[in-house]
Amino acid sequence: MKKIFLMMLSCTFVILASQADVKACTSIVIKTTDGSPIYGRTMEWGAFDLHAELVLVPRQLSFTSELGGGRKGMTWKNKYGFVAMNAVKKPFVTDGMNETGLTLGVLYFPGFAEYQSFRDGEESHTLNNVDLSAYILGQFKTVNEIKADLPKLRVVYNKDIDKAFGAPAPLHLVATDSTGASIVIEYVDGKLHIYDNTIGVMTNSPPYDWHILNLRNYPQLTAFGGHADKNIKGVSLVPFGAGSGMLGLPGDVTPPSRFVRAVAFTSTTIPPENIASGINEVSRILNNFDIPRGLVREGKSPEDYHLNFTQWSTIGDIKNRRYYWWTEFNRRMRMVDLKKLNFEGNKIRSIPLDEVRTEDIKDRTNALISR
Repeated sequence: MKKIFLMMLSCTFVILASQADVKACTSIVIKTTDGSPIYGRTMEWGAFDLHAELVLVPRQLSFTSELGGGRKGMTWKNKYGFVAMNAVKKPFVTDGMNETGLTLGVLYFPGFAEYQSFRDGEESHTLNNVDLSAYILGQFKTVNEIKADLPKLRVVYNKDIDKAFGAPAPLHLVATDSTGASIVIEYVDGKLHIYDNTIGVMTNSPPYDWHILNLRNYPQLTAFGGHADKNIKGVSLVPFGAGSGMLGLPGDVTPPSRFVRAVAFTSTTIPPENIASGINEVSRILNNFDIPRGLVREGKSPEDYHLNFTQWSTIGDIKNRRYYWWTEFNRRMRMVDLKKLNFEGNKIRSIPLDEVRTEDIKDRTNALISR
C-alpha cells in the first residue's frame, strides 16, 4: 500500500552522500526509583532544515519496502500504531514511540554502517535499511521480540539510491521497551549486531562496543571532588570549587566525547522519585548536548561550509506512553498522550512541531504590578 520513504530520499540522501558529519545525535535512558524508564535524545542536523513533523501511523497500515531496480521487498502490516518524528515532511521515521511504549531512536552512523547484500529469492523477508525504524515500531512490544526477529530479515540498501547519490543512509538504532531494557542495533561489515544497552547511552560512530571499551580511559571520573587534606610537601591541593571529580571529562561535541559525557551525567544522576521529576532531569541532561548554530562547521573553507546544530529533542515517558518534544525555535515542552490517541484508520496523520517558530515566553509583569 505504501512505498515508504522513497519519495523523501531524493531530498535527503544527496546530503547524506556528500556530508558525512551533519548528524550528531545523543541518546540516553534513565530510570526513576520505581524502575520506570525515561528515554531522551537530541537531533543534530545542519545540512538543511528538516521541517520535521510529528506523525501518527495507524495500526493495521500496510507497507512494502522498495529495494531498487524495480524490485519489491517484504510487505507487512502494522501490529501497533505509533507516533514518530519524520524528516522533510516525508514518512522517514527518525524517532518515535508505539502504543506499547516501545521507543526507538535513529542515529547517524557514518563510516561503519554496512548493510547486508541483496539475494534473489529472498525478497519476502528483505527490507530497505531506511524502512527498519518504522518496521520495528509497528511490529514489536519488547526488545526481546526484536532480538528474535531481526536475524530472520535481510536489511539492504536501495541500489538505485546508492547509484544516484553515492551512499546509503548510514544509521544505527536504539530501542527501549516498557521494562527499561534497551538495545543498540548496528549493521557492520554486512552483519547484524545487537548490543544490550545496559549503560543507557548512545551517540554516533564508532560502533557501540568501541564506545564501551573507550570508557576504560575515564575510570577516574567521579561525582565527588578532592579532599581538603590533600597536599604535596605542605602545598595545599584543595580544589578551587565543586566539580573537581570530573576533571578530564571531555567537553567537545565529537561522538566519543559526547558518549563519555552522557555516561557521566546519567550514571551520577540521583534516581528521580517520580516521572515528572524524571522528565525534568532528562531534559536538563539533554540541554548539555545542544549544539548552537555556528559552533560546528563542516566544509571546504570558511566561506564554503555547512553547520551542524540541534534542531529538536524528544523525551519518551515509556510507562505512561507520553511523547514530549521541543525545538530550536521554541523550547517550551510539548506532549502527546498515546493512550488518548486513536490508532485506527488507513492514513498517516501529521502535525507541525511548532505552530509558530517563535519562543513561547510568558509575560509575568502584571503579576508584579498587582502586588
